[in-house]
Amino acid sequence: MQTVKQITFLCGVLILSISCKNNSEKKTETPNDSIDLEFVEEHVDKASLAICLWPKVGLRDKPGRKDTKYLTTIYFGETVEYLNEKEIADDDKEYLKVRLSDGSEGWAYEHLFALGGELAIIDKETELYKRPDIMTFEGEKLEPMDMVVILEDEEQEEWHQIAGMMREKKGWIQGDMSTIQDEIDVKLGILYWRAMEESSEKKFELLENILANPNFKNSKLIDHINKALYENEGEGEAYYIEELNSFENLTSNKLGIQSALADVKIEPKENSEVLYTVLKGDIYHILEQTESLDKINGISDRWYKISFNGQEGWVFGYYTTKRRD
Repeated sequence: MQTVKQITFLCGVLILSISCKNNSEKKTETPNDSIDLEFVEEHVDKASLAICLWPKVGLRDKPGRKDTKYLTTIYFGETVEYLNEKEIADDDKEYLKVRLSDGSEGWAYEHLFALGGELAIIDKETELYKRPDIMTFEGEKLEPMDMVVILEDEEQEEWHQIAGMMREKKGWIQGDMSTIQDEIDVKLGILYWRAMEESSEKKFELLENILANPNFKNSKLIDHINKALYENEGEGEAYYIEELNSFENLTSNKLGIQSALADVKIEPKENSEVLYTVLKGDIYHILEQTESLDKINGISDRWYKISFNGQEGWVFGYYTTKRRD
């Protein structure tokens, strides 16, 4: 009888061991690319997030700028995951390794980001102190619609450290902060400041897009957009005429880039992969153009094929001197 019990016990242990081994093997076989990025982002510690403070930041395959490959552009207000890797490049600047919301990874200049913290929009005029000390007020203030990153410091409970766009305003706020942190309002604020950093023509277009977006219809900040659009009214057309004059000697087989930046894509489609980005003032030979018009954000225009450093790609006509009236 004792022998039978021993055999039964050993069989049970053996079955349990095989089961655990199978479960372990199944877990190790799961590929990295099967990770649910949205799930990961929801569970990333805030201290591991970095918020872009500059209008446009290049993501590169290696730290630095020399002998590196441009991957994509990170825009103001965009939140990326800091992968806990830093490196000082040949230019003596520190770079961070980050992961974008689409899973792309690369390196970006550390000074252009705020590590940790939350985006907020200032709701009323607020005094800004150089340090968490009432004696360090030097007359600087935050204005309504200023967008900041709030960097909480547990050791300074009555003070809040902030960093503004391009770090032009940075310091400490005393006591309770009068800010707007509703998700819709913050997204509107990001788009507003992206627009305000563009040329007059592009600014006018982007502000109109904000007003046309039904998601922002009930935002408490919509009046600020109307005011900015009214103040910018008429400047877009004048800017366009001025830029046309600077390209007045272009032949018909060339085009000039009129927007601050324009993406050049593999195919003449809005959702096509970006090959590289061209800059305002650049001039290129036209290799080909589409016969039919494409419509992007309510704007109809043709695509034009150009070449840069041997790479051929397509740029949307609206961003060039070939823009349709």
